[in-house]
Amino acid sequence: MRTAVVCALLCAAALPGPSAAYAAQAPPTARHAPQAPPAGDAPQAPPAVSVTVAVTDGRDDAEAGRRLDYRITVHNLGATTVRGARIEQEMPATTVSATAPGATVEGRGEREQKAIWRADLPAHDIQVFTASAVLGNRPRDTGSAAPGTLRAASTVCVYVGGSYAPTACSGDLDDLPETHAEAASGGGWVGWAVAAAVTALFGPGVVRAVRRRRAARPR
Repeated sequence: MRTAVVCALLCAAALPGPSAAYAAQAPPTARHAPQAPPAGDAPQAPPAVSVTVAVTDGRDDAEAGRRLDYRITVHNLGATTVRGARIEQEMPATTVSATAPGATVEGRGEREQKAIWRADLPAHDIQVFTASAVLGNRPRDTGSAAPGTLRAASTVCVYVGGSYAPTACSGDLDDLPETHAEAASGGGWVGWAVAAAVTALFGPGVVRAVRRRRAARPR
């Protein structure tokens, strides 16, 4: 009897417990399930870009033959450097020549002049770019501007990361009145029109008066 009891105790001690048996029977995937990374190691979204731009030529009006000197101010308001920013300036439509230190000037004809800079914008930094444009004669159509006036408009935009959508834009407008030559030309046409009207009205009467005088002379 004692031998049977001792054998029973020894067999019970040799058998594995429930947890050990489960671990032995559990598949490898259950024993090595991936765990979520700590919150500090999770990937973070890139910081938002915050850039402003302003452009001015210090004037409110312009005329053909005048050179406009533009000052472009780009401010990176963000806490990280913006790499490879592209700054593009569209010159006024009547521009015949343009210069921009450090930039590539594209286009040669009117309505096609553009200056392009490429630069890194350090965090919280302000950079200044300059450009000049010489204006030609204004086109005949005045568009939506006031009669006899056209706008000499220049637009500057900042592009980041190869995007076609600008991050920030600004513009400068100058009144472009009629040139003296255009005004004189218009006055000349008016004078011719008045002279033609006077001739049409009074020409026949003058001819009849001359004929009467000749007929009344004694022969």
